[in-house]
Amino acid sequence: MRVMATASAYSCFFILFLALLLLQVQVHARRRSCFSAIFSFGDSLQDTGNFAQAFFNTTVSRSPWGNTYFHRPTGRFSDGRLIIDFIAERVGLPLVQPYLAGGDFSKGANFAFAGATALSPNELGRFGVDTTGCLSKNTLRAQINWFEQLLQSNPSFQDPNFLESSLFMVGEIGGNDYNAALHQDLPYHKLIRIVPRVIHAISSTITRLIGMGAKTLVVPGNLPIGCIPAWLWQYRRDDPSDYDGNGCLLWLNRFSEYHNVRLTAQLSRLARTYPNVTIAYADYFGAGMRMFSDQSRFGISEPFAACCGGNGHCCRDPEKYASWEGFHPTEATYKAIYEGCPRRHGVWCRYKLFRLLRSAGHAATAPDERPRLRSLSKHMDATPPRIRIVAC
Repeated sequence: MRVMATASAYSCFFILFLALLLLQVQVHARRRSCFSAIFSFGDSLQDTGNFAQAFFNTTVSRSPWGNTYFHRPTGRFSDGRLIIDFIAERVGLPLVQPYLAGGDFSKGANFAFAGATALSPNELGRFGVDTTGCLSKNTLRAQINWFEQLLQSNPSFQDPNFLESSLFMVGEIGGNDYNAALHQDLPYHKLIRIVPRVIHAISSTITRLIGMGAKTLVVPGNLPIGCIPAWLWQYRRDDPSDYDGNGCLLWLNRFSEYHNVRLTAQLSRLARTYPNVTIAYADYFGAGMRMFSDQSRFGISEPFAACCGGNGHCCRDPEKYASWEGFHPTEATYKAIYEGCPRRHGVWCRYKLFRLLRSAGHAATAPDERPRLRSLSKHMDATPPRIRIVAC
């Protein structure tokens, strides 16, 4: 019986670890989820409807938003599913419903809110960022407060076994802190100073969730913002050397990498502090750059044009576009980020994964259970968090 429980723990961990680090895994179908619930925090990249619940009759509440998959607007800032939706489908749970919609949260809740920041408006103001009317008040701290209220509303949510077997998605968050500064053309030397405070806010949130009972947390990094059409237009340059081979702005992508390096370093420290907690980093940057570097493989033919323009007209084939309206990804991009990179690097990935598992003091799974992997991005190599296996 103990052997069977151990095998089950490894299988469940692979579903979490591989899917959320953007690797394609082939596993046996499972009739029930490894996790009791999913709880999600973040901004519009994660918001499944909270913004639309708070502000009725906004653009995101009308067609063609949501038309690709849901065939109706759902409050998601895209034409279809987000990464959190693909994750829920993968681990066998219902799509995570927005907290402000109310209802049954026994399978999880999404607290992410479009426009949310890691820092408070007052703290951003101390860095010279004008936050008047442009950012949500539902910051990361406010979302954690909502989660605490939910726990207090139902005794079953306070069951340690329930929280220990739940999956927590912390982010992506921090992008709007930087977006607000970039909108205002904040000088780079001032922009860079915001990063340590953002990382501290994320780290404090993780610590707080662990204190409440969380045992499995996934923390995504920043996207390659140098490839976002809105920033490509605002910060357009005449010098070709300002762009990489894909057409993305180098300095903005290097800024994203700086955030991600600081984040992964802090996750490593947290993993050492909490050795019995799984803290995994989801490499959105690396997966995004793989898509931009090999667009045809992912079916993308319009990487830097918005499917929905400012004139109110939208394209008929959003699956060919990387950007939905100039800022947010299409479902095609989210799917590409979720699925990870091409299969041809699978052997190298398999070696990297097993090395991570061994470094945490665990043996590899039996040969017939070893998944076929896709490649990890080189950006994961710098400071990978220490990964531990936990039973479902």
